[in-house]
Amino acid sequence: MKLNKLSLKNIRSYKLQEIDFPIGSTLLAGDIGAGKTTVLLAIEFALFGLQPGQRGSSLLANGEESGIVSLECEIEGDIISIERRLKRGSKTIGQEYASFTFNGTTSELSITELKTKILELLGYPEEFVKKTNLLYRYTVYSPQEEMKQIILEDAETRLDILRHIFGIDKYRKIKDNLLIVGAHLRERARSLQFEAKDIEIYKSKLIEGTQLLNLVEKKIKESDELIVQTKAKRKTLEKERDALKEKLVEKQTLEKEVEKANVLLSNKGQYLFEHEKELRLLEASVADQRVFDQKMYDSLLSEIFMKKKEVEEYHKNIIEISSSINSINLKKQEDAERKRRIFNIDICPTCLQDVSESHKHNILNETEGQMAKAERQISDLIKALEKNKVFLDQLKKHIEGLEKNRAELEILRIKTQDMNLKKNKIEEIKKQRDTITKDVQALDQHIMALKKSLFELSKFDNLLRIKEEELRKAFGEEKRVEIGFAELKKEQEFTIREQNRLNEEIRKKEALRVQYIKMLELEKWLSEDFSKLISFAERNIMLKVRDEFSRLFNKWFAMLTTDAFSVKLDENFTPVIIQGDYELDYEFLSGGERTAVALAYRLALNQILNSIHSKIRTRDIIILDEPTDGFSEEQLDKIRDILRELNVHQLIIVSHEQKIESFVDTVIRIKKEGGHSIKE
Repeated sequence: MKLNKLSLKNIRSYKLQEIDFPIGSTLLAGDIGAGKTTVLLAIEFALFGLQPGQRGSSLLANGEESGIVSLECEIEGDIISIERRLKRGSKTIGQEYASFTFNGTTSELSITELKTKILELLGYPEEFVKKTNLLYRYTVYSPQEEMKQIILEDAETRLDILRHIFGIDKYRKIKDNLLIVGAHLRERARSLQFEAKDIEIYKSKLIEGTQLLNLVEKKIKESDELIVQTKAKRKTLEKERDALKEKLVEKQTLEKEVEKANVLLSNKGQYLFEHEKELRLLEASVADQRVFDQKMYDSLLSEIFMKKKEVEEYHKNIIEISSSINSINLKKQEDAERKRRIFNIDICPTCLQDVSESHKHNILNETEGQMAKAERQISDLIKALEKNKVFLDQLKKHIEGLEKNRAELEILRIKTQDMNLKKNKIEEIKKQRDTITKDVQALDQHIMALKKSLFELSKFDNLLRIKEEELRKAFGEEKRVEIGFAELKKEQEFTIREQNRLNEEIRKKEALRVQYIKMLELEKWLSEDFSKLISFAERNIMLKVRDEFSRLFNKWFAMLTTDAFSVKLDENFTPVIIQGDYELDYEFLSGGERTAVALAYRLALNQILNSIHSKIRTRDIIILDEPTDGFSEEQLDKIRDILRELNVHQLIIVSHEQKIESFVDTVIRIKKEGGHSIKE
């Protein structure tokens, strides 16, 4: 990772400031309280936000409502910008906004999402998401006083911190979990032992069940044989009953035959009675019947025909006379009209001459003569018409008499035809009467024979009732045996299920016993073998880390001191300072010597962590905060060698020592004006 630029707004003593960070070594110089450490805190805040226990008031400038920190950095060639904002609330100061810009694309993220994203980009383990950024503090930026503090911590606390940042605390967690798992396994083993304790009782019940099952199976076999016997007996009785039923069916058939014969005999008697009655009626109806005369009938039809011809002649005459009367009347009306015109005309319409009175009288006389003649003709025609009508009426009455005689003859003809049919019917009825009489005699003989057969079959009624009773008892016995068999089968099924259940319970309890043994073996292996293995692995790793840590610690310490000092780490990673044959207590060292111990511890820890966490991307940047506090001039000169030996791409030092300015590539001066920090 490489830091490019930091922007601050209302952060502690900074009103508005932007700081660029070049490649190489950079010194943040300035007087004490100028605001150098604020830059380092702002970088950490931009990357990880407020730390557990850290308050927003430690960063937001007094009296300001909000503040902004923006950091641009480069990770493996990708440009990343991070912005976080603080806002003053009614009671607390909290983070208001967080954004992440990757290669020009900006996303607003939650505080946790942004920290997770940064840790992912830096290659830090996920377990540091919700914890203090110790890995960053001990690889990139660690205040000098904080490094002195870890040296002064009690051994257990220091080991816990180092295990955590080394990633070795998982072995402690494993051992703690082993205790929990062991207790759980022991508890589970006791539970399994309790669950499997009554296995012998189940085995005893299984033996009893097997004996009972054998007894039931024996009874089932006996019951099955008895069922076969009862069924055979019942089937024999059914065959005997069916044979008797066939006899009764034969009897019922004969009874139906008798019934049918009686019905038929009754019907035959009824037919004889009806035929006799009909025969008497027919003979009575043909006794006094008059015979139809065809010649008389033909003569009558001829006379009727001739009379109808005469009627037509009279009709014709009447029509002709009526027509003549109508013609004469029309002529008479014309003459009257002519007479009226003659009286009213003065000039002839033809010759246009005057018409004389004499001429008018001549014409009138002629017209009146014609009219008188017409009256006489009409009178004669009316008399002739009346005479024809009288003759016509007489003729019609005569025809009506003839038609009446004809109708009577036709009725007589029909009656004569019917009488012939009746005579034929009488002969037919007589023949049917003789046939029916013979049938009646035959039916009487048939009924007598049927009654004789019925008498012989009547004994089977009582035999069938006896056989039905025997069969009913056989059915009852068969049902009783089948019920007993079914009960035995149910008892067998129940016993088998119980045996299966007992076998399953025994199997489960055997399995529980096996689990119990395995659980004990597992608990023993975990609590003894595996626990020792974990302790051995942890101890070896810690020894290896401590040896390398101690070597590096001694290397850096040797570069920082001039006296014949040597250092090492004890089993708790506590620095041990040796001068000659004596061990010196850290508390009795001078201020410069204690600073040298802390700086050497810091640099050694940085290298160890970068070695253990090989995938982190902050290996090429180190931030040193006041690393030379209390150093002598000779020790300050040693810093040049330290910086050269570190050999990182980006080194940021915070110090107020002017001599260090000559050791670095770039100097950024910070000063205060009017209570606000600014870059010169």
